[in-house]
This record gives sequence, C-alpha cells and structure tokens, in this order.
Amino acid sequence: MRMPPNYGDAYTRQFADAFPHVARQTSVAFVPFLLEGVAGDPALNQPDGIHPNAAGQRVVADTVWHALRPLLQQ
Repeated sequence: MRMPPNYGDAYTRQFADAFPHVARQTSVAFVPFLLEGVAGDPALNQPDGIHPNAAGQRVVADTVWHALRPLLQQ
C-alpha cells in the first residue's frame, strides 16, 4: 500500500519501503501496489473515492493473481 503524500516524504517512503523489506525477509510474494490501476479512478471506486467497487475489486484480484499464479505453478 501507499500513504497519501500529506504524511510527509520521510514517513511515506519508510512506509512504502517496509513492505518489500518484509517480503524479502520472509520469502513471500510481493504485490508492489494492491490498488494499481484502481486508485484514483472514479469508475473503479465507491463514492468515498477510496474503496474499490465491484469492477475495481476485479482489477485488484487480477493484480494479486499475477503475483500468486507463479507460486501455484511451482
């Protein structure tokens, strides 16, 4: 996930860096940004502008599937 920029450069960078760091340490699949292609797109989000709607959830599922599918083929 990503933090909004209003949290400051240092905090948002440290927050973003934590996820790949933990993924490397624990040898788990890493999805760089769960809401890739969804965040900021009004057509894929509920009226609150934050949470994906049904169409957005399909995009999220595809994003996660892209990271998990290679693990299932091993």
